[in-house]
Order: sequence, then C-alpha cells, then structure tokens
Amino acid sequence: MEDKKEDIQPVSAVEHKTKFIWSPKGKILALEIGLCLIVIICKAVSARCYLWSPIIELVWAIIIFIVHGMDLQIEILRWMDFIRAITGSLILLITSLVCINWAREIPGEVAGSIFGVIAAAVFGYDTFTILKYIKELKEQGRIGNVIFF
Repeated sequence: MEDKKEDIQPVSAVEHKTKFIWSPKGKILALEIGLCLIVIICKAVSARCYLWSPIIELVWAIIIFIVHGMDLQIEILRWMDFIRAITGSLILLITSLVCINWAREIPGEVAGSIFGVIAAAVFGYDTFTILKYIKELKEQGRIGNVIFF
C-alpha cells in the first residue's frame, strides 16, 4: 500500500489575513464593534444621553481589530487590549445604567442602553479571556514579569 499525502498548498495572503476574523478573538471584536454600532444608532435617535462612550469604544475596538488582523506581535498590545476591554466594560455598563434610569420614556434611548449593557457583558467576557491569555503566556515563560498595577 502506498501512503497518500495531502497536497499542502501555500496559504494565500487573503486567507492569512482573513484567518483572524474567524478566530475566537476576531469574533469577539467583531461582536463588540457591531454592538457599539447598534448602541450609537439607538442613542443618536434621542441624543439625550452619553453618546461619546460607545463611539470611543467603537474606535478603540476597530484599532485593536486592525492591529490584531495585521498579526503584529507587540508586547504592549496585550495590556492595551486588556485596558480597552476593562474600561469599555465599565464605561458602557455605568453609562447604560444611568441612561436607562434617566430617559425611561424615550424608546431609542432605552434600546440603546439595553444594547449597551449587553455590549458591556461582551467587553467583560473579552477582559476575562485576555487576562486568561496573559496568565497562560506568563506560565509558559513567553512574557516577562511586567509590573502593571
């Protein structure tokens, strides 16, 4: 019997760049970007509550998405992504809860705030996964002892 080897074809540049989009981190970032867009649209209808927080988090998530998609291995990127996720979670949660209480009669504001709470949960999950990844790298010795806090 003859062993058959699979044809190993080189990965094209397009496949290499789109591989990140289908990774778990790419899906989380895409979900964060989509939820921030929904929150911005809903809150822009009423224009009474905090519109700046989802805009800032959207821009920051897009920047991180592009940097991760370019496959840059920057040590500070992990910590920058961690700070982005934790601040996004806290800011969106606080502003959404304040806006739900503040503008109960405006349906667009309430919908935007509910999506803001959902986005805060996704940002919180992202924070957890980033922290788990950093801990895993530290245990493997692939990351130096960085005093962060």
